[in-house]
Amino acid sequence: MARRTSEHPTEAELEILNVLWRKGPSTVRDVHEILQGQRQTTMTTTLKLLQMMTEKGITTRNDTR
Repeated sequence: MARRTSEHPTEAELEILNVLWRKGPSTVRDVHEILQGQRQTTMTTTLKLLQMMTEKGITTRNDTR
């Protein structure tokens, strides 16, 4: 059964949003490196969270770099 998506950000998504609010537009690597100081996570987890946040419309993606 598919997981329901919440209209509210999860705790992990809020941590990412806090990084983006402080730092501004950032790469996945930038966000991941900052999160490493708060929690142990992998780069692929950070990437997947950002992808899901983009699908929900919480973040946007810029592929021009």
